[in-house]
Amino acid sequence: MKSPFYSQVMVWLHGGGLAIGSADTYPAEIPTSLNNVVMVTINYRLGNLGFLPTRDAETDGNVALMDMAKALQWVQANIRNFGGDPDRVTIFGQSGGAWGVSLLVMSPETRGLYRRAISQSGVAGLGASRRGDTTKTETLAASLNCTTTSFDDMMSCLRSKPAHDVLELDAPVPIVGGSFLPDADDLWDIMYKKEVNEVDYLLGTTDGEFSYGLLGTVPEVTADGLNRTVLSAILPAQLNFVAAQFPDGDVDNIVQPVIDQYMNPDSDDPIYTRDRFIQLMTDNRFTATTVLMAQAVAAHDTARVYQYEFQHHTTSVSPERPSYAKADHGDDLFYMFGIPLLRDDTGNSWKYSFTQEERDLSLDMMAYWVNFAANGDPSDSTGAARMRNLVTWPRFMTSSQSYLKLDVTSSADVKLRESNMKFWNEEVPRLMGKQVTTGGAEKYTWSFLLVAGAFSAVVSLLQ
Repeated sequence: MKSPFYSQVMVWLHGGGLAIGSADTYPAEIPTSLNNVVMVTINYRLGNLGFLPTRDAETDGNVALMDMAKALQWVQANIRNFGGDPDRVTIFGQSGGAWGVSLLVMSPETRGLYRRAISQSGVAGLGASRRGDTTKTETLAASLNCTTTSFDDMMSCLRSKPAHDVLELDAPVPIVGGSFLPDADDLWDIMYKKEVNEVDYLLGTTDGEFSYGLLGTVPEVTADGLNRTVLSAILPAQLNFVAAQFPDGDVDNIVQPVIDQYMNPDSDDPIYTRDRFIQLMTDNRFTATTVLMAQAVAAHDTARVYQYEFQHHTTSVSPERPSYAKADHGDDLFYMFGIPLLRDDTGNSWKYSFTQEERDLSLDMMAYWVNFAANGDPSDSTGAARMRNLVTWPRFMTSSQSYLKLDVTSSADVKLRESNMKFWNEEVPRLMGKQVTTGGAEKYTWSFLLVAGAFSAVVSLLQ
């Protein structure tokens, strides 16, 4: 029941691939000043300090997720003192923070700590370790000249090392099969089998997640395009991220099917090849798992799910951005945090050179997000501090798969790149050894490092 005296609460999980980043780089002044909302930003342990597999029965090694849960427990106990309603808590995050949100939605340990969830540009389509498998820890220990013959001695040695040394290895890997994440083979199984909490969920991606910033990790892609022969050479390494979800599979099994899905065999135009490469990377790293998660949560009849694709190309943020880049990874953050609405020191002029359409888009996004946090429906402005004339955002259902194309002129559509989504969510898992039934499993009984942290660096460039 809503309290007339307390505001909805939104708890932000910062980005950075669960390995870098900090809460204090995300400004919440604009959305909180314009909307009836209390925002909380939290920190959590990162990298190996947050996800190092151990034999500790109390943590399973997912201590970063435990940090997030402890923060939510603190919010439940204390947020009324700050004007917040503990019965209307929404967790939200972008990139690595969005991974964190989705992991909390998968965890039975977090039920009751929040009511709604928002994932921007990412859900946990990641590789995972199984509880008791300390291979990753042993690899780290060996690299730091620690013994691996005795587990206790190995852990004692690791604890003696500087934190900086412990953090330097590879991307975090959540641990499944313990108390925090369900007993499953991997994270894909949890989503496919719909073993997720029954919560309202708003989630989506940009239409060019891999079209500029993250594309910098693939130097073979240039302004002149991508050579078709080079594509075949680099693709296996680029697909290792998605292949890591399927520990029993072989990445070589999916390389040619991916090429067949995305490339015209009669074209070797490097511009065409580059653009299709960007699309396939956006789909496999971000969009497909987002759709899979939306389907998993929507299987709960009472859970309200809303999907979006952010499609606005923002030129004012990076004037040097090439024309072929679409809405890049992190572009939505500027609008959701109200950056276009900041004034300069005099208060008489805008601080940044966004257009009036972009300022309106920012107001729309903040309204959608806060409406969802308040009412479970981004189009329902009941109790809003100010009204916006918003395009109606249709609910995502497993049959219709409706979504909103977020832009300066937003519109609704259905079944986002349906053929590609089925390819990544059904055909690829099958090729990697999974038993896949078209349309996914029935609902069970219980209800490379990403650079989202670069958002703060981009904001600093604007200052």
